[in-house]
Formats: sequence, structure tokens, C-alpha cells
Amino acid sequence: MKQKNQQTTITNKIKKWIQTAKEAETARFAVPITRLTSIKSFCTNKTATQQFALYIAKRIQEQMNQDGRPEHFSESEWSQQSQLMNEAIALMEIYLENSTYETQQSFRRLLKEIDSLQGDDYRIFCWTTVRFVVSGNLLNLEYALRCFVEEDFPYWAYKLAKEYVERYASQYGTGITPESIPMLLEIAEFWCQHYFSESLTQKFPQLMLNK
Repeated sequence: MKQKNQQTTITNKIKKWIQTAKEAETARFAVPITRLTSIKSFCTNKTATQQFALYIAKRIQEQMNQDGRPEHFSESEWSQQSQLMNEAIALMEIYLENSTYETQQSFRRLLKEIDSLQGDDYRIFCWTTVRFVVSGNLLNLEYALRCFVEEDFPYWAYKLAKEYVERYASQYGTGITPESIPMLLEIAEFWCQHYFSESLTQKFPQLMLNK
């Protein structure tokens, strides 16, 4: 009975993400990103959280390869970022097969490299200090790596999901916008596969039919 109740809870949370994606299609303003906080309850298992972090890192790598180098990065800067992404993903895969202290140290070395590349552009914004980073891809990678080295991994999984999904558009504001929908559904897809070994289309055929 307890397991059935747990599965019902998980089903409802994933269903709400699909409904949020539908809402974002037609909403006048961005849907609050706090709709993603429920991901923390999915991340009670560290290995599952790390698998999620790897999944998102691979999606970002695919997007980088697809989009190519942005004009504001030099070839050497883009090459360095791509190499960092490749190395981090390879280390995550190795760690999930065989977790070692040496790999943990390699994660921390990569985090230091990312921090140095992101620069020191700190500004006061709304009475608080905000760091303006050089690369959103590297910020996502940082959060993914922290799922492997930090004890508060559910928090970092949420930070990763938030950074991956959240968008800004002048007509919508900041939050879950129409541009966010593919990323939100990718997150829902991962957890649906993880808990039920089914795709979103298999698990929620009616909801996804109208998607």
C-alpha cells in the first residue's frame, strides 16, 4: 500500500510538469520556476540524482555540438569549454561505474577550473551581490558536478533543473516560458523512465497526445 501511494505521488508530480508545459504554451506571463521544486523529492537517492546530473550534462553537450561556437567566444575559449564538458561527462560515467576518491578529487579540480573561467564580474542588483558568469553551459556543468561532490545533492539537482529550464523573454518575463518546454519535458522524461521504465507517451498517453 505504501509503495502504491508513493507511485501515485510520483505520478502526480510528473503529471503536473506536463501540465505546466501545456500552461507555458499559452500563458501571458512566464510560469513560476518554483514548479520545479518538487524535483527535490525525487532526489533522495544519491545515485539516481547523479544519473540525472549526467543526463542533463549530456543534453547540454548535445546542444553545444548542435549550436556550435557563439560569436562572443574565441575558438580557444570554446574549445576549452567543450573539453571541460567532455572530461566531466567521462568522469561522471566512470564514477557511476566505480566511485573512487581519485574521481572525487578530479571533480573538485574541474570545479576550480570552471570557477576560474567564469570570471569575477560581481555586481549589486536589488540590494544583493550577483555574479554574472561567462557561460551558462559551464554553470549547468558546475551544478551537475556538485551533485557528485556535495552532501546536499537534492538542492543542487534543483539548481541544475532550474538553470536548465528557466528562460527570460521580454514578453513573458523570467520563469518557464514557451522556450523552456522542451527542457522541462526532458526532465519529466528522465524521472518517468527512472521510476516507471516507461516514456511520457507510454505513461501519460492522453496528456501527451495533445502536447
